[in-house]
Amino acid sequence: MQKHKPNYTDLGLSSPMGPQLRKLVEEQLIVDLRYYHIDKPVLKFDWSESCIEGNDAIYLDGYLENYSGITIFDEADCLVADGWMDFVLAGDFFLVYWDFITTWDEEKQFANKSQPGIPDHIWLQIPDDIKGNYKNERMKQPPFSSSTP
Repeated sequence: MQKHKPNYTDLGLSSPMGPQLRKLVEEQLIVDLRYYHIDKPVLKFDWSESCIEGNDAIYLDGYLENYSGITIFDEADCLVADGWMDFVLAGDFFLVYWDFITTWDEEKQFANKSQPGIPDHIWLQIPDDIKGNYKNERMKQPPFSSSTP
């Protein structure tokens, strides 16, 4: 489903992220996409419609929030995912994940995480000594639905 033409220059409301922070956020979101069946060699972020959603922090060289309105395209500028990110930040530990995500295979929806919260595969990466701070943010439902057989 092609919602709009990609815009790789307008950073939307994510503009307060510095280059180091943006690189780290994008790298972690790409790793998390693999859990939702997206593993392509080239992925490009469109932040132009990003919107702030309330959870904010200062980290590395910038400021970030749990942005919605993030779209990701492949090398042919075909939409492969759109969603809303969130993060865990405690001391030196920083981990970004998809709070909501829909993945696409051409025009067909592939997978959909429509329940907010920290999914199990992210929960396992959080150090035990800080898990207590995030226990109320764990997902209560299965992580996603998929149209795969």
